[in-house]
Amino acid sequence: MARPTEFDRTKALEAAMKLFWARGFIATSLPDLLEVMGIARSSFYASFHTKRELFTECLELFGDRTLGMINEDAKSLHPSALPHAFFESTVLNVSKRKAKQGCMMVNTVLELADTDPELNQLATQKLSSIEQAFATAFSLAQKNGELDTTHSSNELASLVMTINLGLRVLSRQNKSRKELESIIENSLSLLGLAA
Repeated sequence: MARPTEFDRTKALEAAMKLFWARGFIATSLPDLLEVMGIARSSFYASFHTKRELFTECLELFGDRTLGMINEDAKSLHPSALPHAFFESTVLNVSKRKAKQGCMMVNTVLELADTDPELNQLATQKLSSIEQAFATAFSLAQKNGELDTTHSSNELASLVMTINLGLRVLSRQNKSRKELESIIENSLSLLGLAA
């Protein structure tokens, strides 16, 4: 008979995700993970098996939360306001520490593109899901005549994600909130997506 889990798996996963988000996959050691998760090595192996499997689960969690946030906003906001709400939630209205950490999915692509194709692909898929959520919202708005059709919905979504990538880099360069707000407003205005 299997022994019951002696720790809160959800809290441990959350703690691991935050550490991976801050440090990346390679720089995060197993002892550091055990410490922040508050679990013993035996519990770690029984529940998560390997550091890589834990990272995969954390990346899934991060991506799913981000996508869920966009899908929730899509229920109440006009599609043209979605990108601004997304940037407010993920870039502007976060602590300096979180802003400097960037996005776990983007960080993973940058860190592991040449060293771990599978994790790189997972991060890329998660980013693509977010892009598709924007494209779906933009497409509906264009069909309803509520959004300019100069760019296709897929082009708009791709450009929003390109802005997102740039903002993540700028956040790590200690750009001020005012500078980031200006970049967001100007970029979205050019696309006809001003809030």
